[in-house]
Amino acid sequence: QRYEKMFAYCSAIVAASRHMVDQLVKLGAPRGKVFCNAYGVDVAKFKQTSLLTCPLQVIAVGRFAEKKAPYLTILAFKKVLEALPGARLVMIGDGSLHGVCDQIIKSLHMEHAVDLRGALKHDEIASLMQGSRVFVQHSLVPKSGDSEGTPVAILEAGASGLPGVSTKDAGIVDAVIHDKTGFLVDEGDIDGMAGYMYRLLTNPELAVAMGKRAREHIREDFNMETSIKNLRAILDQYSV
Repeated sequence: QRYEKMFAYCSAIVAASRHMVDQLVKLGAPRGKVFCNAYGVDVAKFKQTSLLTCPLQVIAVGRFAEKKAPYLTILAFKKVLEALPGARLVMIGDGSLHGVCDQIIKSLHMEHAVDLRGALKHDEIASLMQGSRVFVQHSLVPKSGDSEGTPVAILEAGASGLPGVSTKDAGIVDAVIHDKTGFLVDEGDIDGMAGYMYRLLTNPELAVAMGKRAREHIREDFNMETSIKNLRAILDQYSV
């Protein structure tokens, strides 16, 4: 009922992804009121990562929350580690599942290979991306229904020239183009995620090619200047 009142009251609704547009329409929002305008990143603030010379490091950035499923990222990486003992995983973020993930890492004897960094400043995250070869995020929709918009970390990773391995979840399918700028798997598919991480870690030329396309994709479709311009056009259309 609150949604119905909001839809009737507002002049326009701005959604961060095509998936979010569909969800709003299903909830009863008039299709003509809903505009898709993904937020963007300042690509100039992110350097192209040197994937040919960087270590075998995977990076994950995000809250340790249910919809981010960080424990599934850890389980997928465990499979990578079994085939590639020199691989390393850096996880940045904090949240209610941080302690659980720490226990999983210890139980699986992965302390030497998985580094939980906690919440870090923006420039520190950008620096760690420069030393990584793959970005990974295993987002899913939990029973609560809480789902992603378009994760900023995925956009920033793409701007850094990192190929992404993620799930076919919400706006992620817009940010990561399967088999072109990265790879997408179904929710819960840790085998598939592990396979793609291993493939990118052991094939630096593929990682470089995908990373370059990822950076170009973010520059073209998810840059901050375009996002602000589109938002301004929506506001101007409905200004009194």
